[in-house]
Amino acid sequence: MSVVVSGLLSRAKAFWPMLAGIICARTALIVACYGSYASTDDGIFTDGSMFVTCALFIVALLIFSRSRRELGATAVQWIMVGSIIVAAGASMALSLLDSADQILVATAFALSIANTLALSLCMFYWLRCLRGTDEVTAALFVFSAFFISVGIVYLLSFLPTRAQNIIGMALIVAQFASLGPAGLRAEHPTERPHRRARTFFTFARSNIQDSRFLAACAVGMALLGFVDGFLRGYPDGLPISFTWGSRLAYALCSMLICALLMLLVVRRRERVMTVDAFITMALLASLSLVLFGAFPYRWEIGAVAVNTLNIVICAYCWYVIIAFTSFGTRDPYVYAMGGWVICFGSRSLARMLLYFTYPLAGNDLLINSLLGALVLISTQVVLVQFMHAERGESSAENDRLEAENERVTRQAEADAAESAAALAEAEQTLQSVVFNAAKREASAQQTASEALKAAEARQCIRCNEECAAIREQLLQIDSSSISLASAPSSSPPATMPSPLASSASAALEPSPIPFPLSMGELSDSMRRNVERMGEHFLLTSREMDVLTLYALGHTQKKVAEELFITPATAHSHIKRIYSKCGMHSRQEILEYLNSYGN
Repeated sequence: MSVVVSGLLSRAKAFWPMLAGIICARTALIVACYGSYASTDDGIFTDGSMFVTCALFIVALLIFSRSRRELGATAVQWIMVGSIIVAAGASMALSLLDSADQILVATAFALSIANTLALSLCMFYWLRCLRGTDEVTAALFVFSAFFISVGIVYLLSFLPTRAQNIIGMALIVAQFASLGPAGLRAEHPTERPHRRARTFFTFARSNIQDSRFLAACAVGMALLGFVDGFLRGYPDGLPISFTWGSRLAYALCSMLICALLMLLVVRRRERVMTVDAFITMALLASLSLVLFGAFPYRWEIGAVAVNTLNIVICAYCWYVIIAFTSFGTRDPYVYAMGGWVICFGSRSLARMLLYFTYPLAGNDLLINSLLGALVLISTQVVLVQFMHAERGESSAENDRLEAENERVTRQAEADAAESAAALAEAEQTLQSVVFNAAKREASAQQTASEALKAAEARQCIRCNEECAAIREQLLQIDSSSISLASAPSSSPPATMPSPLASSASAALEPSPIPFPLSMGELSDSMRRNVERMGEHFLLTSREMDVLTLYALGHTQKKVAEELFITPATAHSHIKRIYSKCGMHSRQEILEYLNSYGN
């Protein structure tokens, strides 16, 4: 029960105004026209008025059968307001009439028709407000409505008839209080949809439009309603009066069945509103026949099962109306009137037939056999159609899954081929990028090498010019020293200026580099000789640059500074020059270069 209560309360925020409204309408109808179920009904006064009401609905369906236009919101509101006013007036008039007065029977019957018609339209409105809800909410709505209504009717059954009619009128008027909140929630009735909610009949929604499925539902409900009509007047068509104990048993059984079905719906048991619901109705019908046979002349015992059956049939009728209202293409009033005609019209027709034909036949065995056959036929028709629809749904689902798997496989193959093509294209692009990068790097290195060669050439020119000026100065010092040495003198001078002495001593030292040519000629000849020597010994351009500076007398450190390289690199170049040329000193290199000049 706690599961039912939690599931019901979780949706109460969405449908409580509609629930309150339809409880008021249904309770007022039972109180005013059915005597709060002090008996199964009141014969012609109750089922007769419902029969006339269903006949009016049939006429309305014939008139609007070809129209697919839906009523506007304003028209629906006016119909609802008018229905409440008519029902309240009829209920008040019934409370003022004396039902024992035979003169007023026709008036009471007319008021009962008006009350039944108006309150039926009121219930149509509240069912219409559930349009678009899911199947769990719809099932909880209808069963909770009957659960509460049965309890209220049971309590009102102990009051006098006039008090019951007055309370019924108050309940009718109380519907006005729910109109506003229901209008606000009608657009979003399922604020908390069930996490596993599927469809109303646990099949695909397209099956609701299937003619065979609709016909099976209609035939099954019509046959069960027909059986219910016979059983409510068993065996002679007269009302079956309840005792206080049977009335309590009827209320408890009805509420227990509603709670059980709500529990199964909340626990999301499959086929609750298809197979389970029809099996429940068939079992109740069969149980009533057994009880009627087991307790002859104590018909109220069997009537307990009959009235419980009537509650389940009415609840299932409401559920089907909500289903077709949610997924149908006609106005909700069309489906509501159709459900009323199929369910309650067949019930009232059976009751009228039994009432008028039993005095002619008077065969209880025939009636029992007929009712048993109708229960069997109704159950078989509906269950076979359900199984056929579920089998078709299962086959369609398998086909859909196979098609989906095939589509996914094809998509995966296409994605794999596309990925392979993209990978090949990426590899080709990567190779192109690497090649272009290598090409650009080689071009950049060549450009840098050319720039470096140009800078080295400029540096060599500058160094040669500086060396030429130094050598010219040394030659001048050398010639002045020679002239001083050849001049006669008694005694050498005691002192000599230090710069000149150092220059002279430096000039008198044996020079490591012979200078057979002038400095201008030495520079040009030095370049040519180095180039010839480099070509002969296969020296690189960098090695020829180092050789040029090294032949001019520069140290390894000076060579590194002039060529912007490290001393270690300059040392390596000089070692390779010695290795390639087969020489071991600077002097050998200079002699070799001079050999070209000579």
